[in-house]
Parts: sequence; C-alpha cells; structure tokens
Amino acid sequence: MSGGLTMEQEKRKAGDYEVYQALPIGRVEVIMGIDTSNSEKPYLVCYSDQNNLFGIDQYYGAEGFADYLEAMQEFGKLLQWEIEKLQTERSTIPESMPQIQSTHCLPIKSEDDLHGRLVVIRPERLRPEFRTADHQLVWVTGGFGASGNSRGRAVFAMRLYSGDECRYNREDLLGFLKLEHTPAWAQEKLALHQAEKQQKPKSRDAR
Repeated sequence: MSGGLTMEQEKRKAGDYEVYQALPIGRVEVIMGIDTSNSEKPYLVCYSDQNNLFGIDQYYGAEGFADYLEAMQEFGKLLQWEIEKLQTERSTIPESMPQIQSTHCLPIKSEDDLHGRLVVIRPERLRPEFRTADHQLVWVTGGFGASGNSRGRAVFAMRLYSGDECRYNREDLLGFLKLEHTPAWAQEKLALHQAEKQQKPKSRDAR
C-alpha cells in the first residue's frame, strides 16, 4: 500500500458538502460547498474559522440552497459584509500603521527566550488585509516555542494594539523591533501593559 493521501481523501468537507469555493477575508473564510447527492439543497454557504487551540476548521452560519446562483449571491453578500466590517475597523484607527520591515528589527536567535517580549510577525504570515503594524506587533505570553533552544514551535501572544490573543509558530516571527523604530502608540501601549501587570494583586503564595 503506497503512503500519502489520495485526491479523494484530501478533499475538504463541510459536513456532507465538498468545499467548492473558500475565500479568506478578515478573520474568517466564506465557504460554498456542493453535495450532489442532496436533491433538495445541493449548495451550502457558511463561514469557517480556526479560532481554537488545535487549528481545526469550524463551520457555522450554514444555509442550504436549491439554486446555484442564489447560493453564489449569498456567498457574495457574506464577503461584502466582511469587507465592510474591515473597513469600519480600519476607520477607527486614528493613525497610519505602516508595515514593519526586517530592517526595523533585530533578528531572533534560537537561544533567545521570548517570554514577556515584544516581537514582530512576518507580514507574509498574515492575510493581506492584516499586514500592518497593529497586527504585526505582539507581546509574547507563553508557548513551548517561546523558550530558547526549544523543540516546540507554538508561541502564544497578545496583539499589542487590540489586546486580542493569538497563536503563531516561532518561524512566523520576524524579529525584535528596534527601539528607534518603535512607534509612539506602541510605547504607550507597552507602558500601560507594564503598569497593569504591576497593579495586579499578588497571590497569597507569593506574599
């Protein structure tokens, strides 16, 4: 028996529906699936994301359709909604967020411990709409990949601008941002983050 998956095994499924179109936009994918064995509603439109620890596809908001064009109309509508949400989100940011380049960073060495440090995500590891400084700058909170010379890859972090939690692999990191390239908003967020850490009450065991 030969190794590897066959083409049939590799097909992506959303329930009984084979994924026919999958377009990533923002924090989700908009999915259109087809199930030729379903005589009533052979077309499915839904959302998908991997917002879980295991990076497994999760499908939700599913709606079945009897007509292909109606399904594609809904597919386009969901895409437009996500685009409008991103435009609204971007309009609330009061300042420019230019992309951080490798020349703005110090390289991360294999022996470097990343816990409690500010790092930059490689722009190519982000979706095009998120390749800006507010999504690139993250504060490392844990993960096996955050330790120096670790065999682990996972790095857990907090986006400095929004405070959202995120997960990357160590190879997704571009480097440490040089002080002279640290924007004013990032310095303010860092100062606020440090102040909040100092104000947190200590546990009884730590007293």
